[in-house]
Amino acid sequence: MAPFKFVTRGLWQLSLYTKSSNIGVTSVQWQCVRTELHKLTETRHFNTSTRGCYVPSKHSRRLEGTAILVRTMSSSARLASKSCVSLQASPNTSLMDEIVTIEVAGLMPGQPVTLNTYFDNEDKQFETYAHYTSDENGTVNTTNHASQGGNFIGIEPMGMFWSMVACPGVRHGTRYMKRDISKPLVIDISVHDGHMSQDDVRVDKSPMAATSVGRWYKGKNVESIKVEGGKYNLQGTLVKPKGPGPFPAVVDMFGGVLPGCNEIRAALLASHGFAALSLGYFWETGEVSSMIAVERLEMEYFEEAVDWLNSQPYVQPGGIGTVGVCKGGEMATAMAIHFPHKIRATVGISTCGSFTLCPTTYKGKTYPYAQLSPPDEVSEEHTGFSKDGHICLKDFFPTADDNFQEFDRIKCPALIICGDNDDCVPNDHSDRIAGLIQNNGHDNPCEFIKYPGAGHLLEPPYVPVCTFSYQHPWGIFRWGGTPRDHAHACEAAWKKVLAFLQEHMVDKKQTVTSKL
Repeated sequence: MAPFKFVTRGLWQLSLYTKSSNIGVTSVQWQCVRTELHKLTETRHFNTSTRGCYVPSKHSRRLEGTAILVRTMSSSARLASKSCVSLQASPNTSLMDEIVTIEVAGLMPGQPVTLNTYFDNEDKQFETYAHYTSDENGTVNTTNHASQGGNFIGIEPMGMFWSMVACPGVRHGTRYMKRDISKPLVIDISVHDGHMSQDDVRVDKSPMAATSVGRWYKGKNVESIKVEGGKYNLQGTLVKPKGPGPFPAVVDMFGGVLPGCNEIRAALLASHGFAALSLGYFWETGEVSSMIAVERLEMEYFEEAVDWLNSQPYVQPGGIGTVGVCKGGEMATAMAIHFPHKIRATVGISTCGSFTLCPTTYKGKTYPYAQLSPPDEVSEEHTGFSKDGHICLKDFFPTADDNFQEFDRIKCPALIICGDNDDCVPNDHSDRIAGLIQNNGHDNPCEFIKYPGAGHLLEPPYVPVCTFSYQHPWGIFRWGGTPRDHAHACEAAWKKVLAFLQEHMVDKKQTVTSKL
C-alpha cells in the first residue's frame, strides 16, 4: 500500500507505512530519528513503547504501530541524519592484491548514496565514484551490491579501486605506478547523500562518513636489498622475505617504456614467499626514457643476474624462475631459451616473439630483431593510430616476421599470457610462442591463456586500469582493453602467475604464504 505522507513546518517529510509494509527502520535508526527530532523542537513528543509521535499541526495525529522513513527537507535535518551513518573498509591495511570490502551502515532503507575514493600519491591524484542504493537494512556493501552508475556498473567488489582515473589537472595519459614500495598507498573513501556527479562530490565538504585504507606492495616481513656491480654492472633490487630461507627465487622485469627498476611485482612476489630480483636493463638517457635509446642488450647481463641470485645462501637450489611483461617477457623467455639448465620456470606476459627495439647478443652472436616502423600499407584496421590519435604499436610490427626466437628450445614449464585486445603487441605472437613450446618434443608443460577484452598491461590487480598512457616524447600509446574486462583479467592473471610459480618453483617440503 502507498504510504500516507504529510509535511510539518518544512523540516521533515514523514512517510507512514502500515505494519504489513516490507519497508521499515532498524531500532538503532529509529532511536537516531527520535533523538534528532527531539533536539530540533520541543513540540514533538514520542512514545517509545508504541513507536508513535504527536505532530502539532492542523494535520496532527498519532502515528502508532508504524515504521517511519525520515527524509531531510532542510540543511539542519540533513546534518542531523549523518550521525547514524558509518563507513567501514575491511581490512583497513592490506596487500595490494587483497580484496577490500567497503560497507556503509545506518542509512535509511532505499537511500541513494555515492561512494568516492581518492588518493594523492607521488604527485599523482586519482579518483572514482559509484552510485549505490541501500538495502532493506539500510546498508551498502561493495562485495554483493551493484553500482547503478558512476565509473562502473554492476557488482564489482574492487570497482572502487580499479576504476580510478586521473583527477582534473593531472596530465592526460598519466599512468599510475607506485615507485616507493616502502610506504603504503593511502586511499581515502567517503560516502555522500544522494546520487552525485564526480564534480559535485569534489565540492561536497561534508560527506556522511569517511575513512581510509593503506595498501602495501611490500609486506611487513619483507626486506629490500640493492644489487649493484659485477662484470656487467648489474642494477636491481632484491625483495625477499626476512630470514635465512631457502626461498624460491625469480628474476622480474617490466617493459621497454619503464626505465630502471620497478619493484611493485617483485615486492608482491616477496610478500607471497619468493625472493624476487627486480632487474633493470635500461635507464633514462637525456630526454628519452625508453628502450629506443639502447644500442644493444647482452644476454650475459641477464645470465649474470641469474648466477648471482642462484649463489645466494637464502635461495632455494634447483634453478631460477623468470617473469616479465612486454619487453621484459621477451627477455624472460629468452633466458629460458639461451641458458635453459639455469631456468626452472618462465612466465611471459604480453610478450613479443622476436627481439625488439635493439640488437641482442650472446656469446659473440648478434640475433635478428624486429624493427618497428609505420605500416607500409595503411588500411582502416591498420593505420598505426587509434581513432582518438593514440599510437598503436601493434601496427608497427613487420607483417611477416621471420625473426622469432627459438622457443622450441625451452625445456622448463612455461606460462604464456596475453589479452585479445592488446594494441601494443600483435595477438598472434603469444599464439605462436605457445605453439612452439607445446610442440617442441620436450616433456615440459606450457600453459597459454588469452583473456577476452584485456589489453597489454596485465599487471598486479586493483590499481587504476591503464588502457593508454603518455610516453615522452612521442605522445599517447594505446595499450588496449576495456576497463572492466582488463581489470578482471589482471585479477585472474595474477592469481594464475602465483599458482604457476608455487607449483613449479616451490619444493614440496616448503609452504608459501601471503604475508603483510
